[in-house]
Amino acid sequence: MGRRKTIDRQATLRAIETVVRERGFAALSIDAVAKAAGISKSSVLYDFGSKSALLEAYIDTRLSEWRANITDRASLHGDATDAWLRGWVDCLREEPTADDLDVATIVASGTGDSESCRAIIARTVAEDLNRIDTDSPAPRRAILAYLAIHGLQCLEYSGFHAFSSDRRQEIADDIMDLLTASQDPNHPEHSVR
Repeated sequence: MGRRKTIDRQATLRAIETVVRERGFAALSIDAVAKAAGISKSSVLYDFGSKSALLEAYIDTRLSEWRANITDRASLHGDATDAWLRGWVDCLREEPTADDLDVATIVASGTGDSESCRAIIARTVAEDLNRIDTDSPAPRRAILAYLAIHGLQCLEYSGFHAFSSDRRQEIADDIMDLLTASQDPNHPEHSVR
């Protein structure tokens, strides 16, 4: 009796990107992912159970990787207020790569097809907004910064507009200014929760 082949879940998740890049989201299926990963369809089903569960795992994994990148950047800001948003602005300074755009396509398409995938994004946004409300000394400014970050990313990751490098830096500087503006505790915003 042979030993069961160990399936690399990360390789299977990366195969989703290969399928979407080469054939589009509509071609995404358990069979297509299995072929791209070089494994059997039954192996994908054994590990993930369904296309929906495969997409959920993909979105959850990529979101965790993105948030880890933000956390790494935030650590460069030490104990500064809203350090995690400052880290996000640092990430925003870089033009999205082709891989970033592929991931965005998969996330957008996957969340359109699946309530459980939308729930992952909704939960993450709710956590972010709660973090702003509870941790930020200037929550109104922080929410505006958060919305500006998402607005820029939405335009670029959806392919609606690509900002020049200079313009991207200006926007990032403006968002950072919004985060670092008046830290005066007597400013009216600081008393609003």
